[in-house]
Amino acid sequence: EGGGEWRRRREGGCGAGRARRRECRVGVSYERQQHVRKSTEWLNVKAREERVRALTEQLKTDLLRTVAMFDRPIFTTALIAGDVVLLDVLHKSGLVDHVPVVFMDTLHLFNETLEFLEDCEERYGFKAERYLPAGCADRKDWNEQFSSDLYMTDVEKYDQHAKVEPLSRALTELRADAWINGRRRDHGFDRAFLDVYESPSGGVDQFKVNAIAHWTFRDCWDYLELNEVPYHPLHDEGYPSIGDLQSTLPVPKEKWFEYAGERSGRWSGEGKTECGIHTFEKKREE
Repeated sequence: EGGGEWRRRREGGCGAGRARRRECRVGVSYERQQHVRKSTEWLNVKAREERVRALTEQLKTDLLRTVAMFDRPIFTTALIAGDVVLLDVLHKSGLVDHVPVVFMDTLHLFNETLEFLEDCEERYGFKAERYLPAGCADRKDWNEQFSSDLYMTDVEKYDQHAKVEPLSRALTELRADAWINGRRRDHGFDRAFLDVYESPSGGVDQFKVNAIAHWTFRDCWDYLELNEVPYHPLHDEGYPSIGDLQSTLPVPKEKWFEYAGERSGRWSGEGKTECGIHTFEKKREE
């Protein structure tokens, strides 16, 4: 009987000890998990920072190489996130004075875009080469020459007059031999195999320099955040990509960084993925 009591106490003590040790291990395990989780977050942040620094160095190299190799490179901008990355790096590389910044004003842009252009001109010390539709100084001229609803009745004709013709005129008047732009592979299938440099085609004399072709939308935002670069105010209103008023919709933030997510709010329901300025050479060939 005495032995039985002793065994009960011993077993109870051992059981209590095991429970305490198990609780201890659970506590240590939870703390370790929390530490690892926090470390993982930190490591991922550091990895993204280091990736952006590496991409930035390559971007500087490509831009400097472009200016060294070509006589009259230009940079076209719509002032979306990737374009602002390019503009910031052009400025930090001392190239803004050597590369004309071309801005196509379709007369159908958000007011915020025009205001942001002025902010960028002041911040980076340049004056954009602003190209409007031929024969138009304002929206009233456009409505009289074409129509206020051309983008609804004939979107291809709209793109031709609002975007393609002004770009073609800019390339000709500035005698550009290289065209720096912000196209990237993650924009979607039409751009999925872009190289940084493209040879002239379709009777067009310019090389295309897709300087951030290998960046992702996440990379662009990591750059802007890491370098505290001001960006287009409509990004904070839910627009990952910003074009004309009539063809730009906000996109839920959780979709922004999916493949092709940045441009998913452009031409929604219209079956379009390009406005024409990067495909007019192909049309000439056909």
